[in-house]
Amino acid sequence: MILCLETSAKLSSVALSDGTRHWYRQTATENFQAEHILSLIDAVLQEAGVAGADLDALAVSIGPGRFTGLRIGVAVAQGLAFAWNKKVIGIDSLAILAQGVYRRYGDKKVIILMDARKEEVYRHSFVWNGEVMISEGDLSLISAAAAVPDSLEWVGAGDGFMHYPLLAKGVNKCYISAADQLPVAEDMVAIAAKGYKDKKEMDPDHISPNYLRNEIVTTL
Repeated sequence: MILCLETSAKLSSVALSDGTRHWYRQTATENFQAEHILSLIDAVLQEAGVAGADLDALAVSIGPGRFTGLRIGVAVAQGLAFAWNKKVIGIDSLAILAQGVYRRYGDKKVIILMDARKEEVYRHSFVWNGEVMISEGDLSLISAAAAVPDSLEWVGAGDGFMHYPLLAKGVNKCYISAADQLPVAEDMVAIAAKGYKDKKEMDPDHISPNYLRNEIVTTL
């Protein structure tokens, strides 16, 4: 069992699964205080009847996303992993969102655009590999003016499409409901299980957030 923490978005969430049963908690309002994340974790573990020492590993979203949320999420995952003598799997927050699109709609080719503010978006493409959504190409930070996709066989999701509606013209269809804009921990479960199977867990001190505030790409 892998405890999954998602703190990159406006709402934080925690999930756990034993393969057949699933437990999930989410904050009711935007809040990045560590004690609120810990209360979600306590609630999930108590409902599942599991102690931290019984877990196989922890998983945490590493971004891109909100600076404070990522920093707190990674710090909490590291602290618990050290206390419980576990390793940690870092998961791309845009991969989590793409996994959610597949879970809800069954689409197997998804372009995620996430608002990065300053007229920029994070962009990443994902395809279904039979187990989970995996990345195709590199994660990048792109000027919104240059981010119009030319991939009509793909679908789009993420709040970048909501903030910049013209970008939706470059995909077959676009999902912009609230559920399609933010990653949640329940969609980390399958990715974390695949990462654990592939031995991608790390010592907790090797996990770090991916803020991706580097070079801005102005052309595709």
